[in-house]
Amino acid sequence: MNRFRWLILFLGPLPIVGSSWTISAWFRSEHQSLPVRNSVLGQPATDAASTEEQHHGAGKQQSDSELADACAQSAVRWKSELGPECEVVASAPFVVAGDLSRVELLAWLHDTIEPAVRAMQRSYFRRPPTAPVSVLLFGSERSYNHYAQALFGEHGISIYGYYKPQHRTLILNIATGDGTLLHELTHALIDFDFPDAADWLNEGLASLHEQCRFRSSEQGAWIEGLPNWRLAGLQDVIRQGQLRSVASLLEDRSFRGPNEGTNYAQARYICLYLQSKGVLGAYYRDFRDHRTTDPRGLSTLASYFPRQTWQQLDQDFQRWALELKP
Repeated sequence: MNRFRWLILFLGPLPIVGSSWTISAWFRSEHQSLPVRNSVLGQPATDAASTEEQHHGAGKQQSDSELADACAQSAVRWKSELGPECEVVASAPFVVAGDLSRVELLAWLHDTIEPAVRAMQRSYFRRPPTAPVSVLLFGSERSYNHYAQALFGEHGISIYGYYKPQHRTLILNIATGDGTLLHELTHALIDFDFPDAADWLNEGLASLHEQCRFRSSEQGAWIEGLPNWRLAGLQDVIRQGQLRSVASLLEDRSFRGPNEGTNYAQARYICLYLQSKGVLGAYYRDFRDHRTTDPRGLSTLASYFPRQTWQQLDQDFQRWALELKP
């Protein structure tokens, strides 16, 4: 009898431990991101696929299904947290929610978010979102402030909106227009494709999309930045002879601070300058691919202007910027 009791005491916990390990492994797997294309950004597979392509296609479909399920679960959580005053729409990889009507949320999703993502993916990015991205749209500054406080305990923040990378969530006062939405959406997409991008590039590219338009060509959709309100301040600093060199901006790891406004403007218009030369997309990709050896992007940028010194590049950039019209 004693021997039997010892066997029960020894073997009894094993099924419990095994099941606990299985459950914990399942929860851990929920947070893994797989580098696959998704249904929003991906292209349909061809019929003449090889055996290997079919294998990868099956993996893609499974991952797409997992992403859709994750978005559905996220939508349920947002509906609970936001309450009955808000609507929620899930369309992988996005969950769009807020105090707008369902029709309005779908319009923002289909007319702005999805075209922007397709164009940015075509222009810059290799890796699409592999986890849900939440976009919270509020119709007034009052409701925006209310939900920022209620959801995240934040107040006294930008009246336009912001991005919370740890939650992959955009919070926006959409009454101010779509400029901030496109700015913060760029941050969310860069997080998947180039998560360690230098601040000057991250903010420069995001700011570029504050004023832009979507274009199309034989190669597909692309996004074109346009001059915006940051130009006047940049031109004033140039005329005063106070704008620091391009190399200095790229080398500086302190993008924030007392000169933050000028840094944003200079970074944005460096991106627009590269776009005007037809090399912005290529530069972004080269910078991303060589980030371990060129973490600030200086050598990569210099390779695009082999016949110019840094001083000549500064002169050309400033002359070009002064000729721009808002």
